[in-house]
Amino acid sequence: MRKRTNFSWLCMSAILLVMSCLCSCSPSPKGCVITGQVKAGEYEGRMVCLCDPYTHAVLDSVSVRDGKFRFIPKDSVEDVLQLRLKLSDDDLFPITLPVVTEKGTVRTVLGELVLTSGTPLNDALQDFLLAVDRFSDEMAKSGKEAAEMRGEFMHLLETSILQNRSNPIGVYIFRTYSNRLTSERRAAVLEKAGEEFRKKIE
Repeated sequence: MRKRTNFSWLCMSAILLVMSCLCSCSPSPKGCVITGQVKAGEYEGRMVCLCDPYTHAVLDSVSVRDGKFRFIPKDSVEDVLQLRLKLSDDDLFPITLPVVTEKGTVRTVLGELVLTSGTPLNDALQDFLLAVDRFSDEMAKSGKEAAEMRGEFMHLLETSILQNRSNPIGVYIFRTYSNRLTSERRAAVLEKAGEEFRKKIE
């Protein structure tokens, strides 16, 4: 004798199968997600702003909740933006951190130390920021003449720009630090970086 099949069990199995297929076929989140941790408790409830690093115009903002924040930039173009966190509205020395809006999850830390990581370009940007910090620390202890230190810093900038000429980090470094280069060295960097880089600068 053929056993009777439980109809409700079959329906439930079919629903679970469909849900499983939908979940497995759903694409992973696309674009860039910026996640952040704020290490100082006094910033709880304060607004983190995502800004244009050159004009400082605020593009988006979100409050710190449980020491965390999250942005999903609407623009899919890779670019360098800046995170800014103020302790108060009239804070003249906010915490700032440049980040690259690269596809993937960007992990940031804001506090006494700042950090960006999680994607190749953000790792490269962090390497540059650390190199600048190391240079400042070393020069403070070196006792070298100002002209010599300036020359070495220009070399660091030139090398970093040329290493990143094909990505937005090179543009960010040039636009942010070009006043540290002499006009001759700015022209030389632009010449070495190539036509596509010059178009981005213009």
